[in-house]
Amino acid sequence: MLKFQFTESNKPENINLVEPNKNSGIFWATKRDVTLIGHGGTDDGVKTEMFCNLSKDIGVILFCNTGEVRITDIYDELWKYAEIIKKAKK
Repeated sequence: MLKFQFTESNKPENINLVEPNKNSGIFWATKRDVTLIGHGGTDDGVKTEMFCNLSKDIGVILFCNTGEVRITDIYDELWKYAEIIKKAKK
């Protein structure tokens, strides 16, 4: 369940594994050059993201009930804050 779904020899034609962010597993996906693993989703007016780094020591969950804001900007700021918290705990 934690293995990548696609390999060069086993992938759909529309998947380019050289391109960042392009792999998945059962109920999870990678993002940001395969440095994050998690799951997200959208519906009209709703966006959710839940990702952690591969060492699983930083994770961020975001639930947003609007499609009008730049979700990636908010998520990036939350991730930066999570990194600050991690460093402060050392």
